[in-house]
Amino acid sequence: MNEDELIKYLADPILKQIEKLSNKQELSQLPQIEFIMEPGQEPIYIQGVQITEELIEKLKTYLQDEIEMICAPTILH
Repeated sequence: MNEDELIKYLADPILKQIEKLSNKQELSQLPQIEFIMEPGQEPIYIQGVQITEELIEKLKTYLQDEIEMICAPTILH
């Protein structure tokens, strides 16, 4: 599994829950996602890919982009 596939793999269950929530009720603002790595923590590997600060930032950016599309779709004219 490469980094992009891992990001989608990790984001999928989060996005599904946000989509369910947005279908049940109107959200007054877009959900914000934050991840925290403990300083000095042992390296974490998922599917052979090390979870780094850079990967977490990419995941956060991907999630925020997807959340915006789910909760506040843009209408093109």
